[in-house]
Amino acid sequence: MKQLSILALMTVVSPGTAFAEWCDPPIAPAPTTPELAHDFRDEFKDEFDRYFRDASRYTACLDAERVRVFHEMQVTTQRYERFLNDSAKWSPSE
Repeated sequence: MKQLSILALMTVVSPGTAFAEWCDPPIAPAPTTPELAHDFRDEFKDEFDRYFRDASRYTACLDAERVRVFHEMQVTTQRYERFLNDSAKWSPSE
């Protein structure tokens, strides 16, 4: 039981713990009529430009999050291997 408590504490306060970044998905411009598009050309252009800028940021954020999780998985795998090796040595009475 003692080892389980220590393991739980290490999980909570482990140094180097990375936190996930929330990636906000872009919102695509709503469809419109040709008349409105003609009358509000500049506004619609700005809306499309904003969408493509936000979409680029979103995909970059997802890429960064994928890299972060992959690294976290590697570190966690190493921790798990150490746990398995250490726990194999524990006597049943501990």
